[in-house]
Amino acid sequence: MIGLTPHNKDLRLIGGGHSHIAVVKRLGMNPLPGVRVTLISSDTMTPYSGMLPGFIAGHYSFKDCHIDLRKLCQSASVQFIRSDVTHIDPATKRIECRDYPSLRYDVLSINTGSLPALSDITGADRHGYPVKPAKEFLQHWQQWLATATANRLQRIVVVGGGAAGIEILLALRHQVTHASPIQAEFILISAETEILSSHNDRVRDFFLRHLQTLGIRVISGKRVIAVNEQQLRLDDQSQLDYDFIAWSIHAGAQPWPKASGLACDERGFIQVDHYLRSVSHSEVFAVGDCAAFTSHPLPKAGVYAVRQGPILADNLIAQLNNSPLRPYKPQRLFLSLLTTGDRYAVASRGAFFASGKWVWHWKDFIDRRFMARFIPKPMATPDQSGSEPETMRCGGCGAKIGSSILHNVLSQLKISSPPDIISALGDDAAIIDLPGKTHWLQSVDFFRSFLDDPYLLGKIAAIHSLNDIYAMGGTPHSALVTAVIPYSSEAIMEENLLLLMQGILTTLDQEKTALIGGHSGEGPEMAVGLTVNGTLEQNNAFTKSGLQPGDALILTKPIGSGVLLAANMAARCEGAWLDRAVEWMLQSNRAASAILRTHRVHSCTDVTGFGLLGHLQEMLRASQCSATVSLDAVPVMEGAQQCSAQGIKSSLYPHNLKAGRCHSDSSHHPSHALLFDPQTAGGLLAGVPAASAEDCLRALRQAGYDAALIGQVTAFDKESLIALT
Repeated sequence: MIGLTPHNKDLRLIGGGHSHIAVVKRLGMNPLPGVRVTLISSDTMTPYSGMLPGFIAGHYSFKDCHIDLRKLCQSASVQFIRSDVTHIDPATKRIECRDYPSLRYDVLSINTGSLPALSDITGADRHGYPVKPAKEFLQHWQQWLATATANRLQRIVVVGGGAAGIEILLALRHQVTHASPIQAEFILISAETEILSSHNDRVRDFFLRHLQTLGIRVISGKRVIAVNEQQLRLDDQSQLDYDFIAWSIHAGAQPWPKASGLACDERGFIQVDHYLRSVSHSEVFAVGDCAAFTSHPLPKAGVYAVRQGPILADNLIAQLNNSPLRPYKPQRLFLSLLTTGDRYAVASRGAFFASGKWVWHWKDFIDRRFMARFIPKPMATPDQSGSEPETMRCGGCGAKIGSSILHNVLSQLKISSPPDIISALGDDAAIIDLPGKTHWLQSVDFFRSFLDDPYLLGKIAAIHSLNDIYAMGGTPHSALVTAVIPYSSEAIMEENLLLLMQGILTTLDQEKTALIGGHSGEGPEMAVGLTVNGTLEQNNAFTKSGLQPGDALILTKPIGSGVLLAANMAARCEGAWLDRAVEWMLQSNRAASAILRTHRVHSCTDVTGFGLLGHLQEMLRASQCSATVSLDAVPVMEGAQQCSAQGIKSSLYPHNLKAGRCHSDSSHHPSHALLFDPQTAGGLLAGVPAASAEDCLRALRQAGYDAALIGQVTAFDKESLIALT
């Protein structure tokens, strides 16, 4: 952004664990000049482990116990990359990711947690469900609940007699008995002779009595050695049938840190010193369950990761500034609050024991206070009134010049049209007449960055630019790129340009389009544009001027990307909403264009900066027709209506609203404002003969598009160009 110190160092955080969210929060409050901070996580939503049993039992919603990493990072000006790390190379200081280009680092921190150690149990990698990662376990559990038969007794087994295993077991039982028709028997298997071996006798006695009261069978002092589709085998060679099994045994390490050459203990956990720094690589830090604290072995408990967060933040800052590090001194005892399935809990600390509903409410207060720390405060959003200065301007198609300004400028220019240019000035791409039976298509798009991920930006920019070719019914041929990269250190500028170009090239390769050249430059912020070329058979173009009364209006993608991107800029967009919006933006319109041709489309355009109504108006004016549009039929991206209802709008919205011409008493409709929302990499809007509309719609949906029939073309009415119903 303009005025910020150029980046010259990269701090990368791998994993969205409890320590790293504290680091992101700290750096958001006190940014490091010249340091680019990046969080790399496989998931946008990270669970708070202390509330997961309550979530399973039904006491909390998903949002109550998950931290939105994308929103948190946006509020802290921390780059967020959604990907899995598969390897690091400490010699070259590079991070290898799955389905994402490699990344450089100057200082690296790892907070990826642990997984149940299943390698010693034959078949455990194929049968049963580890409780970590939590997202996958919860998905498997919900799928099992939905498919389990209620006409026979189900046997649910949890393997692991520690606090996590018992809390998960009791939560599963609470959900089954209170929120499902399933009849089930519950079994706990503990390899140790005593459950909860790290807690005092009163805690153990309480839970043994509680499990017995609930009719839960406890098998202790026996270890599971093998599992198949139906049975567990224990080390005394006895067998146990099961229907669902959850693995909550002792922690195991992920394999990639050791394979990357970091010093690890015999179990594969990263060895760190009393500064939380790798004993083998001084620029690498590790915390939480993935780390082995060499000064004092620590149990794998989330409380340590929470307490390590502030120390880690201090030491990362010190490492980057070449300052002395601060030692981490783990607490000797810590408070554990263990839930019993219902709204009842047990407190345990050393010899201390307490239980009751009040303990659950105490825990609930602590957990909710912790979660509240990581809910970003609303930031300024682009002003929509036009009367006050705007504090933030949108990127993507939200950064386009308003249609009224553009039309006024074009009307004052004397633009000549050579005879070999046979398209109208307002069409999506220029048609150049070539000798023979082929036309040449050409179009250009350019916009400021709307995401802090250069690779994703490049992929979406290419999709967006190629839409003009598909909207004309053409076949992409080649592209030239214009890239503007913010000034930073040479290494960071090189990586930014490389990631951007890799994203563009990935999409162009998928779309069978050649990259034939380009231009790059420095600027205050990242921006990208593509000039795209395509071919078209003569007299076979989709244009804006072919609509006929009676045509069905079909839209191939939902709308709402503009308001979601505007909300994201202000850290007010739910991460899951933006993830889904990105998926829509990454969807190519190539197949849609081919399907529309098969069903004899009369007219077509792509929905971009001027919004659905603005681009429909272009088609209607060019065709001398009017139209009716059903607001209820227009597909909308998840979260777009919610953001719009909060008054969040793209900075181009006022211009689109001013240019819109429609007759309607439906301004109260939750989708009304979204009709004027600028779209980036939006869908195709087509006029299809009514007789083929249903078949066309069916084919589009079978091809993966959330397509909808949104209205009908009518005879021209100069008083009512568009009627909303």
